[in-house]
Amino acid sequence: HRPNPETLYDVEAGYLLHGKKYQLATTAYFMYYVDQLVLTGEINSVGAPIMTNADQSFRTGIEIISQYKPLKWFTWKINGTFSLNKILNYTEFIDDWDSGEQRQYFIGTTNISFSPNIVANNEFIFTPVKNFNISWVTKFVSRQYIDNSSRKEYSIDPYCVNNLQLSYTIHTKPIPEIGLYFQINNIFHA
Repeated sequence: HRPNPETLYDVEAGYLLHGKKYQLATTAYFMYYVDQLVLTGEINSVGAPIMTNADQSFRTGIEIISQYKPLKWFTWKINGTFSLNKILNYTEFIDDWDSGEQRQYFIGTTNISFSPNIVANNEFIFTPVKNFNISWVTKFVSRQYIDNSSRKEYSIDPYCVNNLQLSYTIHTKPIPEIGLYFQINNIFHA
């Protein structure tokens, strides 16, 4: 069946603090949905993800973006989102292939699929010479559920990856900016 259009009510408040060597931006938010389209964890016959309407759901949390530059050649950036992402009064439908019936289970309040509660990044940027940056980026993502049941066996474990990035920018008259990039992802194979 065709999904219903979703309706979103969003309230946000932010604050920006800016100094000579630092910058901090925070945003608190509350988003209430009626008929939010959420991923079910299923795929259709051609491999595309299936979405369904969740009658009532919400996302609430805080986003933080910060930067500190104590030295000309060093910048430290941190950003993250800390949130709750919930479906209210959720009922799960499961096909019983033995009986040919579809069973329904009332779960109540549950986590929205593919919506981790924490996504955080830390980045150290070194600039040994003009236009050349060496960055060490660490990213953490908390547990994600691949369906809306909130069962641990249907989830992706929390993970943390470390990436190394090298970038060099060339400025010329015919082309104002040319960027060269080299990146190694997940250095520790975590």
